[in-house]
Amino acid sequence: MNSHRLPLLTTLALICILFLFSACVGGKQSNSATKAAPENEKIALGAIEEVQAETVLKTNYDNIIIRNFTSSSQIQTDYPDSIQKCQTQIIKQLKNKKMYKNVTSSSKKLPGKSAVVDLKIVDMRITSGAARLWGGAFAGSSFMDVLVEVRNAGSEKTVYKQVLTTSNNAWAASYNGGSSDTSLPADFGTLIGEYLSKLVPANK
Repeated sequence: MNSHRLPLLTTLALICILFLFSACVGGKQSNSATKAAPENEKIALGAIEEVQAETVLKTNYDNIIIRNFTSSSQIQTDYPDSIQKCQTQIIKQLKNKKMYKNVTSSSKKLPGKSAVVDLKIVDMRITSGAARLWGGAFAGSSFMDVLVEVRNAGSEKTVYKQVLTTSNNAWAASYNGGSSDTSLPADFGTLIGEYLSKLVPANK
């Protein structure tokens, strides 16, 4: 009877060992699987009083130059005034902060250290008045995504690169007759200007 029990116990022991081994291997495989590093996420800007930069540049600057502001030809066709409205408000907001000696879009060389800002609208949608009239909130939100690159003047070294985004509330836009749709480029310009003032430290 003992001779029959021994092979049975041995078999059970081997099964347990194999089960534990396979579990360990499975655990190692799942732990060793590495996820791809996520790309830079967009930073959403909303209420101006809540705008904060996730980092602050290490160098202080005397001037900010809003140099190039571009977009695709399709965006320029669909929203021809968006760049001008956005850029105007960026400069206005930065000037209102009274932090820098100069805030300009001119390429003229300025005394002191300058941060050069290049921007590009990478995606946007402005809900049309007709769509808002007939669809209301169901016409969706308007939004803008803008790539911001900050460089040191002279060396052209990139010190910051990030996509900033904003969108309006579709229900609020429906209630106010779509005014927050049409004002989005200008409103976003104010937010970007505020963001830059938190990102780019000024020389005192």
